[in-house]
Parts: sequence; structure tokens; C-alpha cells
Amino acid sequence: MKVNYKMQSFLENLKKDKSGHTQASLDKLNTLLEKRFNDCEQDYSIATIGRISTKNGGVGTVSIRNKTGKHYNLLIKEWATLADTTTKKPSKCHSRKNEVSSDMELLKKLDDPAMRAVFGQIIAEKKKLKAENHILKQQTEVIVDMRPNQVFSAGQVQQQVEIIPSLTGVLVNSEIEALRDAIDENNLLNRGWIVSRLGSIKDENGRSLFKSGFVSAIQKILAEI
Repeated sequence: MKVNYKMQSFLENLKKDKSGHTQASLDKLNTLLEKRFNDCEQDYSIATIGRISTKNGGVGTVSIRNKTGKHYNLLIKEWATLADTTTKKPSKCHSRKNEVSSDMELLKKLDDPAMRAVFGQIIAEKKKLKAENHILKQQTEVIVDMRPNQVFSAGQVQQQVEIIPSLTGVLVNSEIEALRDAIDENNLLNRGWIVSRLGSIKDENGRSLFKSGFVSAIQKILAEI
């Protein structure tokens, strides 16, 4: 009640010597600000208030920012002070980056030493590829060979076949079992974890434990063994 009385007194002082149109605009803006205060809103930025006010048929952002709109600005600042905030846009402290665990945090959650060793290698390889990709992005000079294509006779052309080495023998049995255990449906259910459509693993709260492609990557490795 004290807040309403204080703001009503402040509003009446702002309305002194103002035109009827300006007084009506101040009343309308005050109603909007009072509602935001009662709803515990924290965004009292000029851009937000102006946008909502315009939508409700009230004074707009430009009018508030103009020198002739100083009274509107003062009213907004007064309500912002009462709400223990400012007329600056509140920063967003919540981001997706904070929701996803880092690679090292995920690695520490693995109890099996063999599994930790395997995923440690995967993390190291990922970092290596990211570093190489970063170097490639920094290459600004691209040389394009504009010379005419050379014509080779059939006898000069030799077909090359690239042989990809097998993964057989690379992993020991305990490491293979660790990989199978990591994506075993029963084990995941017992932990309360789920596999998403994109192959990531999430906990019971929907927090990402292993990123997209994790499950499919292990399945491909197991298929080659």
C-alpha cells in the first residue's frame, strides 16, 4: 500500500503542467509498470517497456527515449528502483554451455579403467582434429590450378585401392566388453540413462552426459572388431 501511495504521489508530480494527452499516457504507462512490479518482473529496459506499451496502445520506445519524453523515462526508472533493478536489459546467466558436462568431467564419471582408457583416446583424437581444423580455417591463401586438364591414355591410368586397416587386435577383450557395456540398454536403464534419437546419452534429468553420435560411434567400432 505504501508503494502505491509513493508511486501515485510521484506520478502526480510528473503529470503537473502536462497536457491532457501526456497525462493519459503517463497513467497508462504507470499501470503497465505497476503490473510488472506486482508480477515480479525484472526487465524494465526502455526497449522492453516501449515494445509492450506500444502493443497496448501506449507510448512507444522512441517517445520514451526522446528529450521530450523525460517524464516517461523517470517513471520507468522509479519503478525499476522499487523492483531493485535498473533500466538496463538483464543479462542471461543461463546458457546451454553450462548444461553440458565437459569431456574431462564425463571421463571422471567412468568407473571402468579400460573404458576410461578408450574414451581418453577418443577425447585426445577429437582435440587433435579440432586443432587441425582450426589451422585449416586460418589458411587464407587458396591456390587454384587453372591449367587445362591433362589427358592420359588408358595404359597410363592405374587404379588405386586404399586398404583401411582393421581394428582387429587393436583392443583387448576387456576394452571390447567395456564398450559393449557402455551402450548396453539394460545397464543404461539401471542407471536411469536414456539414448536420444541422435545417439547421445542423457541422465534422468535430461542432462547430456555423452554428446550426439556417442552410441553410434561405439556401435561402428564394435562392428569392425
